[in-house]
Amino acid sequence: MLRQKRFLVALALVLALAVAVPIFAQAATSDNGPRVTTTGGPNPVQELGLTSEQAAQIRDIQQQMYNKTRDLRIKLMDATFALRQLRWQENPDQAAIDAKIKEINNLRDQLRQAAQECRQKMASVLTPEQKEKLQSLRGCGGRHGRGGMKGLGGLGPGMGACGGPCFGGGFGPRGGW
Repeated sequence: MLRQKRFLVALALVLALAVAVPIFAQAATSDNGPRVTTTGGPNPVQELGLTSEQAAQIRDIQQQMYNKTRDLRIKLMDATFALRQLRWQENPDQAAIDAKIKEINNLRDQLRQAAQECRQKMASVLTPEQKEKLQSLRGCGGRHGRGGMKGLGGLGPGMGACGGPCFGGGFGPRGGW
């Protein structure tokens, strides 16, 4: 009887491991979030044939954008968290929620405007040939196509090339070239 119980317990453990190991292996290799790669994607300086001066100008624009939008991005995170807290109240105040949503949308509009200015500044550094090359590197499907750069379009998740929401796509694991 004791021997039979031990056998059943051992069999249950073996079956549990047989099911659990593939599940954990799949979870460890799934694509559930951003990862930093060793290569970081294509090199925009090489891909677009940028001169040293152009690359320096773009880095300067990126730094300016990062500095300009830093406080806005922090305010947006704070406002988003505050909205989440308001919604988790026992008796949520809809007026306060609406005001917070308006504040968040205003901050996002300011970031979009700054991103548009950044895109224009960065595009002004490129030659017509480089702009054409950038367009061709975007990949099929335009701005959000697979397998290519997203280039000068849109706001992507996280930070863009300008250290803020500039250049929604492009080179690198988080977009931005």
